[in-house]
Amino acid sequence: MSVSLVHPTAIIEPGAELGAGVRGGPYTVIGARVKIGARTRIAAHCVIEGDTTLGEDCAVFQFASLGAVPQDKKYAGEATRLEIGARNTIREFCTFNIGTAQDRGVTTIGDDNWIMAYVHIAHDCVVATRPSSPTMRRSRATCTWATGPSSAASPAYTSSATSARTRWRVSAVTSRRTRRPS
Repeated sequence: MSVSLVHPTAIIEPGAELGAGVRGGPYTVIGARVKIGARTRIAAHCVIEGDTTLGEDCAVFQFASLGAVPQDKKYAGEATRLEIGARNTIREFCTFNIGTAQDRGVTTIGDDNWIMAYVHIAHDCVVATRPSSPTMRRSRATCTWATGPSSAASPAYTSSATSARTRWRVSAVTSRRTRRPS
């Protein structure tokens, strides 16, 4: 079993659970109710707080904020959570919030997503697990916003500066290869 490698300037609150081989970068803060799966890499200056679960083999890049309270005036400190699956890549400056009691109570990110810089996934959103094809990963592109509660099907892709408003559903896309005329 490999030991977690956390930089000495990182703050890991008592109660946080780090799986084997977790790497934590400089000045990262990990809250007391956070659970991080084995072999996950957390870069410098990340904040992971609240009741947040991060699956195995994820990569979280610098300045991400995961598990903060929702940006919703009706939130009053209820016990809600953020669940992030395995093998997700979360790039720089992403923000994912916990849920609200008035909606699902949980924000859910499935497995095998590639979430690019500046993506905001608000309270109670659902981002599905990748499709069955091992070569496809669902992507949320730079500067995408999903306001709570919204959902994205599998597979669904968003491009730069996309916004999914409250209670919107981003549907699955179908891609067919077509032959060009000779």
